[in-house]
Amino acid sequence: MSSLFQDLRFAFRQVRKSPGFALTVILTLALGIGANTAIFSLLHAILLRSLPVSNPAQLYRIGDTADCCVDGGFPGDASDTGDYAIFSYDLYQHLKSNAPEFVQLAAVQAGRDTWSVRRGNALGKSLSG
Repeated sequence: MSSLFQDLRFAFRQVRKSPGFALTVILTLALGIGANTAIFSLLHAILLRSLPVSNPAQLYRIGDTADCCVDGGFPGDASDTGDYAIFSYDLYQHLKSNAPEFVQLAAVQAGRDTWSVRRGNALGKSLSG
């Protein structure tokens, strides 16, 4: 234990001898820790946090193509199948009223920079992307 105190005293003497170096080390550590925290907070928010549903394994996307919302979901891509990857609001209402297999349905309107999300009978809220 006494050697630890001797090492700490020696470290503090060295810091007093060169405060510029000590300040550089402290700032470098602070920036590194801050950047690490920011990156892992973003990673947690995007990838690691679970979806706000009770059973994510029961979620399904309705559509016949895998490129939903790419270029607005309209035909004309490289495969040019002529299919739309998006559906109209009328089709959503039809599925909602005539498909008892689904417990709930949700619709999302996607654009280049914004998403409009509507839950229940509330008005849609625009989210910036």
